Amino acid sequence: MAMRKVYSEIKGMKLKEVPGYFKPMLSMGYLKKSVQRGLDNYHAKYIETDSIEPLYHICFGGMIFSYLVALPNERRHLEHKKHAEQHVPSGESRRVVIGTLLKLCVKLAVKDVIWYSNSRR
Repeated sequence: MAMRKVYSEIKGMKLKEVPGYFKPMLSMGYLKKSVQRGLDNYHAKYIETDSIEPLYHICFGGMIFSYLVALPNERRHLEHKKHAEQHVPSGESRRVVIGTLLKLCVKLAVKDVIWYSNSRR
């Protein structure tokens, strides 16, 4: 609604007049009054009516805030996972690599056992 009001007010202005319209709105005093007016409206709408909606606002707002704070870390993890999947064999080729490594480990273990048993003699 507020954007519609601003649009309807500046619609008829010339381009040179628009900065003069917005400049007083960007002063510190105007911003403080606007914030105070918004808080007063919120208090009248939700707090004085004994509504449960402020609790919902806190819960959902906190959830959204925590999601936004964790988002860069999650994106970093996903990029790392994607990068790792591009450089590591997947599916059948991964099984072949693992099988080959297991066979190699078994051969080395057998050689160690043979060496150990020969060294004990």
